[in-house]
Amino acid sequence: MTGEFVGRAREAELLAARFDEARSGRGQLVLITGEPGIGKTRLAQETAARAAALGVPVAWGRASDDEGSPPYWIFRQLVRDLGGTLPAALAEGDPSADSATARFEAFEAVAGQLRDAAEPDGLLVVLDDLQWADAASLALLVHAARGMSRSRLLLVATYRDTETGGREALISALAALAHEAGQSRVRLVGLPPADVQRQLELATGEAVRPDVAAVVSRRTGGNPFFVNELAPLLESDTLPDGVLDTVRARLARLTGCCRELIAIAAALGSEPAAPELAAVTDHPVEAVLGALDEAGAAGLLVRGDGWRFRHDLIREAARADLPTATSAGAHARMATWLAARPDAAERAAEIAHHWLASLPVGEPGEAVAWAERAGDLALDLLAWEQAADLYQQALDAGAPLSPGDRGRLLLRQATALTRNGDIQPAGALLARAADAAREASDPYALGSVSLAMEGLSDPWGGFRGDRLAAEALAQLPDEDSPMRARLLALLAGEAGFVGGVDPERVSGEALAMAERLGDTQVLRSALRSRQMARSGPDGVHERLELAERMHALGQSEQDDETTLWGWLWRFDGYMMLGRVDDAEAALGPMRLLADRLRRPLAQWQYLRAVAAVEVARGRFDDAVATVRRCVRLIEGRTHDSVRGVSLFVLLMIDGLVGRGDLLTAEEFELFDRYTPAFASPVYALYLAQLGDFERARRIVRRSAGPDAFPQPALLPSLATRAELAAMFGEPEVAADLAARLRPAADLFVTGGAGTVTNVGSVRTYLGIAEATCGRLDEAVREIRLGITANDTAGIAPHAALARFELAQVLARRRRPGDAEEAAALCATATSSAARLGMAPLRRRADELAATLRGDAPAGLTPREAEVAAQVAQGLTNKQIAALMHISERTAESHVQHILGKLGLANRTQIAAWSAQRS
Repeated sequence: MTGEFVGRAREAELLAARFDEARSGRGQLVLITGEPGIGKTRLAQETAARAAALGVPVAWGRASDDEGSPPYWIFRQLVRDLGGTLPAALAEGDPSADSATARFEAFEAVAGQLRDAAEPDGLLVVLDDLQWADAASLALLVHAARGMSRSRLLLVATYRDTETGGREALISALAALAHEAGQSRVRLVGLPPADVQRQLELATGEAVRPDVAAVVSRRTGGNPFFVNELAPLLESDTLPDGVLDTVRARLARLTGCCRELIAIAAALGSEPAAPELAAVTDHPVEAVLGALDEAGAAGLLVRGDGWRFRHDLIREAARADLPTATSAGAHARMATWLAARPDAAERAAEIAHHWLASLPVGEPGEAVAWAERAGDLALDLLAWEQAADLYQQALDAGAPLSPGDRGRLLLRQATALTRNGDIQPAGALLARAADAAREASDPYALGSVSLAMEGLSDPWGGFRGDRLAAEALAQLPDEDSPMRARLLALLAGEAGFVGGVDPERVSGEALAMAERLGDTQVLRSALRSRQMARSGPDGVHERLELAERMHALGQSEQDDETTLWGWLWRFDGYMMLGRVDDAEAALGPMRLLADRLRRPLAQWQYLRAVAAVEVARGRFDDAVATVRRCVRLIEGRTHDSVRGVSLFVLLMIDGLVGRGDLLTAEEFELFDRYTPAFASPVYALYLAQLGDFERARRIVRRSAGPDAFPQPALLPSLATRAELAAMFGEPEVAADLAARLRPAADLFVTGGAGTVTNVGSVRTYLGIAEATCGRLDEAVREIRLGITANDTAGIAPHAALARFELAQVLARRRRPGDAEEAAALCATATSSAARLGMAPLRRRADELAATLRGDAPAGLTPREAEVAAQVAQGLTNKQIAALMHISERTAESHVQHILGKLGLANRTQIAAWSAQRS
């Protein structure tokens, strides 16, 4: 850096202040943005000069627009500047590192190097030209920024805000960095005319008239680079209208040989090297060296460790007029030369870039082969984003591919997307990979495709791993093998939802085979399968044992993902046993693991557990915020079933608090369009709570019966259906449900695999079913036990709801003392509802209390008593609605409440009841 620094006083002061804060122990991140040539790098250089003057070390990393740059290129330079090395997982790769644990640990190692280097005097790190950084480098930057707030590190990053379009990784990284403490953003704009005049005078060494400076300012927009480019031409009669013309004017002064070599060099990369250019152009090395010296003397190149273009716009202008065929041929020759080098394997991405850029002149087969190698290397280096892009480029290269080759590339691309959390697009690729495996008649390839989303596939969606597994198994030898064991595990794991094989038998077979094989990956799959197969209420204690095995496996393998699953299974078991305190205590370890994994689905799993505890404790506002975070995490990245789970929790909360605004119209449309048959009762219950009994009945009629309820969702499905049976006056259905609930009476209503809610003791719902059957004494006994269980577990909302249910049953039973106890229960329920914000419960408890005081016939509100009288006169819902000035739907709602409260089955019985009271 030479010469006077013109302008930017305010920006320089801001950077100086951030530098001082960082040195005091409050790490800072400054993002400098603006158009090309606006002075971003120069401002960073001025900050670096200030740091050097104070004895503070400075390290640089510069991204390159050469697409062949290896993953983490910007950090490779940075750690080299600091005298360190990139962790082996990122520099050399580890084909076995298929979880995010290795990536997290490697990222943390780099961040640790930076924090350590900043002690005790501070450290300035400059990351230049982020717009060209690979996605993995950007992910590493975000990770490092999150841990620097208590360090002495000032991290300055520059990027062109004119080149963010289509760069999704950059956009995501900038969005993530925006939320970090100590982050500042500086956007540079053109210099004012006075500063342009000063810059021109410095560049020319002569005085410049204000009117000339004004013309230059207008034509350059005050861009310092453009100003410098125009400075030598001030004596010309006319000034060029574009900077490319300015650069071309310089290029035109070069000899013909030099122009040719510089154009080819510009096409190949930003740092021309003599041996490469000599090999590509067939010019002697001496001629190439002479051309590079000539271009350097003309100010087009600058020398550092080697030659590089002085500015990106010079390179763009130099290659602009190069014929396409000439450029493509140069890339093909460059790829061939690099592939013959001893370090070719390490430069796979660079070679792949040149072969791909050589098309259609070059060999498409070579382009595919090297793009796949580069993708494999990126996958090993945990650069999932870059890997997925390289596999796609291989598929698009235009080479004829065999079914096996095509399927392999599709599977690897889907694997990269899955590891990055992009489940939805991965599923579409896997469907194509399965077709290719069938075309190749390769059952092992088909089996690999079925396992690509093990534990993540959507049993009701387009990609069905279980079906592919069955298809592959039918073609495999009937003998122990890792592939056979994992496919059996997959079949059994999903059978709990979609049927097919006997999940208990097949999961047991898979687990036994895994133990015989002694393969940890197979064992992990078999444990997951067994946990799903035993996810019903009778398997809760076995699931806790499986959780301990999974946790131990994760610890021994140092695999955070496996360890997290062990904790998640513990959480599910604790919740079903009513050990909510233990479940809440498990959230801390789960959070640490999810944060380390930094996978969207890992975060989602942790947050759905947090929301389940918040709902159980009655912290509804917190739960809504948590569930919304869940939705944002996986929005557009995964299938509807994962998103639907979170939305169902919002639906349940809305039913408890009665806000009516927790879901959007589009989200409600999802329930109508996509609700698995076994989950339909949840939606029907919500609609019934709103009074829309017609739609609720219609949904229940088309939903699965209790025999088809999947084991993981058995208790929630049975409990919800029991509530609907009470609302609809279905004693026969209720009797069946009571028989099914009775064996699980000591448990709590939660899912057995992926708990998202705990709606209290099973005994409460058993009591509701008993009451619907008319067995009121049994109902009172069960609900009393349910209240005690809910109080002990600390599930306040459903303890209050159970008290109201007991009050309703006592009001119906009418034994001596029942009315008084019911009134006291209503008062307690009202108080709890007011404290927790459960408006529907408060309203219903107040209505029942009014009835008990004699303000309405026993069990009915005054309005319901009026409706009952109209029903007794033989009026239809439509007639009642017109007479009472209410909607027909509201009239239907009142009728259904009357039936439920009085334990009646139809309108005729309402008329008979009314006649008896007359």
